[in-house]
Amino acid sequence: MPEEEIQEEEQQGGKKGPNIILLLIIAIVVSVALSVGGAFVLINMLGKNIAQQAQQQAQQQAQGVEEKAVQVGLAEIIRPGNQRQFMLKGGNEIAIVNALQLKVGSDECREAVAQYNVEILEAIGLIFITKTREDLTTVEGREILKNQIKNAVNEITGFVGEKEKYGVIQVIIDIVVITSAY
Repeated sequence: MPEEEIQEEEQQGGKKGPNIILLLIIAIVVSVALSVGGAFVLINMLGKNIAQQAQQQAQQQAQGVEEKAVQVGLAEIIRPGNQRQFMLKGGNEIAIVNALQLKVGSDECREAVAQYNVEILEAIGLIFITKTREDLTTVEGREILKNQIKNAVNEITGFVGEKEKYGVIQVIIDIVVITSAY
């Protein structure tokens, strides 16, 4: 019987060749596998480059921040709620300050502000005695006052010149009222 089957196959066209559909499926599977593998490798390589670039940018930003006085903190000259009176020019009026806080660029400056608190309050009193009501009720006048306080505190604490960026950065003052001294 097996001889008869062989003869039938030879009569039908000889031996059966590989199936064309099977070859086509194998070719498609191989090409898809290569494409997916290549894409995976490219994505991994690009992902590593992007991660490295992001890390480098973060390091550069961190270095830039360190140069700008990293440790910004708050030093209080007059705590909120502890009102303090300062005499104004002429002695007829006083300014009542509810709070006076300093944003500082370093812990050393905060410690120096605490150490020289009396000298700083005296300097602030001298600044206020040169001011009038009009000086303290305008935006420009308040900015000048803040700048004068900042410069005085930096001078008292020794944060001048190159060290100024580690000294007082900003003055926050709450003047509640300006009233007659009588």
